[in-house]
Amino acid sequence: MIAARLFVCSGAKIAAADPVKAGRVCVELDSIGNDANIHIRFENVARIFHQHLSPRLVDFLEIASYVYGADCATSRGKAWTDDDSTEPWSRDLAFVIPVREPSFWNSEEISSLILAVLSFLSNDKYSFTFVPLEHDRSYRQQYFEFGDLEDWPFHGPERVLMFSGGLDSLAGAVETARSGERLVLVSHRPVSTVDSRQRRLFAELRKEFPDRVVHVPVWINKSETLGRREPTQRTRSFLYSALGTVVAQSIQAGGVRFFENGIVSLNLPVANEVLLARASRTTHPVAIQLLKVLCSAVSAREFTVDNPYLFKTKTDVVTVLSTHKATHLIPHTCSCSHSMFKRKAQGHCGRCSQCIDRRFAIAAAGLLPCDPEGDYVSDVFVGPRNEGAEKNMAADYVRHGIELCRRSESELATLFNAELTRAVRYEPKRSEAAEKLIAMHKRHGESVTRILQQKIVENVAKLVEGTIDDTSMLALVLGKKHLQYQSQLIAPLMEDGRAKSQGLKKPIPAVHPQNATLANIEQMLRSLIATVGSFPVPEVSKKGKPRRRPGKRDTVLFAAIIRGVKGVGYCSYLDKHGIIPKWSDSGPSNYVKSYQIGEPWRKRVQDEKTRAKSRMKDCAPAELANAVSVYLPEEFDEITPLLHSRNSPDASKSSILQKARR
Repeated sequence: MIAARLFVCSGAKIAAADPVKAGRVCVELDSIGNDANIHIRFENVARIFHQHLSPRLVDFLEIASYVYGADCATSRGKAWTDDDSTEPWSRDLAFVIPVREPSFWNSEEISSLILAVLSFLSNDKYSFTFVPLEHDRSYRQQYFEFGDLEDWPFHGPERVLMFSGGLDSLAGAVETARSGERLVLVSHRPVSTVDSRQRRLFAELRKEFPDRVVHVPVWINKSETLGRREPTQRTRSFLYSALGTVVAQSIQAGGVRFFENGIVSLNLPVANEVLLARASRTTHPVAIQLLKVLCSAVSAREFTVDNPYLFKTKTDVVTVLSTHKATHLIPHTCSCSHSMFKRKAQGHCGRCSQCIDRRFAIAAAGLLPCDPEGDYVSDVFVGPRNEGAEKNMAADYVRHGIELCRRSESELATLFNAELTRAVRYEPKRSEAAEKLIAMHKRHGESVTRILQQKIVENVAKLVEGTIDDTSMLALVLGKKHLQYQSQLIAPLMEDGRAKSQGLKKPIPAVHPQNATLANIEQMLRSLIATVGSFPVPEVSKKGKPRRRPGKRDTVLFAAIIRGVKGVGYCSYLDKHGIIPKWSDSGPSNYVKSYQIGEPWRKRVQDEKTRAKSRMKDCAPAELANAVSVYLPEEFDEITPLLHSRNSPDASKSSILQKARR
């Protein structure tokens, strides 16, 4: 596990014997002064900022900047623990931050909101100590570079738009501008490579909409002295919301608007290992709601944080650019998650999930000529991939897309019930919203499948010849098995009755075709089904009967085990949820009494718990989460973070329960 950290900010003084220091590596952060290692700079800011920039807003900006800086400077664990049950992904981060309004930030409501937002976004453990700022500084001079205009024609917009320079934020900006609204775009610039790309894109956008758009770039980054960069950056939407709130409050906008497609916002797991912080939650509906409540409290008024693209796929987003005749702007965008770590010559690595998603979406929209191949270090479809994450992500992305395509909407509703239930929690019409989310994922799956088939046909000669790189996406998906024209490729799926459960037809007998090219295409498509088309089938018990899903009793027993409660606490939890001992007719009527009386009843409690642990090992994390959403919905947010492992019962020993309010 990564060593616990204590970040001492803005020159705060901590006594050597202070308990907050115990067992932690101390790191000093400062945003102002000659030795600043967290840099904050707003550019092109109108002087009306002076009128509405409250001390509380500056506190919010500094808190978010320190959290983001600490996030980027603290690496995560990479491998599983020796027992292969717990993932050392989470970090323990404590902060001591001087603020101008300590009573506000230390209040139960605000401190709980901050913990809820950050724990949901990054699955890390956080603690904050807010102390009075003894010597305030001239932050306006330090942080803001004022423009020439005294008054903006952009005062009082409906929203300020968070502008990353990617396809989604560009489509949102174009669509908003075409509707006649003026745009205030707020961008975070961590490094110069991102800055130069955003500047070029904004220059083109301004040509398209003269006098209708203004750009507020914000530099927030850390000094290299703080160490390596952690690429996941799961707290970035917390920072973006703070930036947007500062600008929105200063120009009296109604709130902050993100534009992010729903596939990325929900980020349904493409593999069992993609859990919690490994799947980004930057614009997840729960995160958006928590940020809305927090930003409203900070601004002391009704303040909106929203994402109008929740029900759009990436292909839908690209189609928006086509509809509004803005496809010429696509080459100026950047979607790569590694943009901070690349040279200026090429904007995309071609290997990360964002590059994969971008290339599939642009291809599905029929706009590949607008996305130059030369902007990719490696071709998404046929370029080489390194061992590990790059190869796994390519295979998992394709497998997930095909599964979404092949499964019915009712099957998807069952498979992802827990994730969908959480995503629509704050929607006024939950059932309708859930249906729209399922339909969106079906569209995404259909696009992925269609483009994959097209790329197989386009590269058929190389695939047949075996000249495609062995580590490329197409080679990984097909497994080079098309070189052996055998019906046995599908045969393994037919064993043990699996074909019937999956709706697969019997394998076609091997025949030697007259047309070699068509035969190879046919074989590649059959190999594709065999390689990525196998889905989980209902588990079977040792006696040959289908294993039943957890009912309420087992769900409560499992939840108590996952929470790690023991002794009387375990018994109290079962009693609280109305679980009656099976021996209540001849013995104690509840679990607490059974435990307090002692033997033999205490042993019966323990034996039942042991059997429950054994049953729980047969349940996948998604199945456990689904059961909790049905029988313990009020505890869903508290329990599901504890399913952060390949074996949730074992992981519950070391997981950390974060309190996250709705």
